[in-house]
Amino acid sequence: MAWLREAAAGGVPEPHALTLATVDAAGRPDARVMVLKDVAEHALWIASGAGSPKGRQLASVPVAALVFYWPQQGRQVRVRGRVRVADEQRAAHDFLERPAHGRAESLLERQSRPLDEAQMSDEFADVADLVELEPAVVASTWRLWGVDASRVEFWQSAPDGQHLRLRYSRAEHGGYDRQLLRP
Repeated sequence: MAWLREAAAGGVPEPHALTLATVDAAGRPDARVMVLKDVAEHALWIASGAGSPKGRQLASVPVAALVFYWPQQGRQVRVRGRVRVADEQRAAHDFLERPAHGRAESLLERQSRPLDEAQMSDEFADVADLVELEPAVVASTWRLWGVDASRVEFWQSAPDGQHLRLRYSRAEHGGYDRQLLRP
């Protein structure tokens, strides 16, 4: 993704930040900001615990939308597609690249659950100790999710208001069909 490289080289703060949109089994939408982990195998990869709300949503309704927004460059990229799970080895590698504090939090498997401050410090200390003693321990529920780009839309602003929108849609014969859109 050339625009991602340009955003990073251009000093855009958090160029790998994206908004992930999912739906639950009842079709209710949800969105949150995440970090892009990789772009490979025709997919954009994000990571999360399987028991988190986004993990449960991605497992039950395996489709998602991603949005990158780089206001400093007047650019936005929208991606839609089916979601797939990476193999355990690749997910473990991603998990072990996280900082120790992040790994400890993930091992607790309590993302988005109510926080009991009285229990928090004791539980976290136990898991942090485990991460320190066993640095290769991996959360069994850690997933690397790939969003297969079936549709990608690029939006570029222009000072004169003649914004450019270009959509690429995966074609049945392979490759992508290109379509210029009205702003």
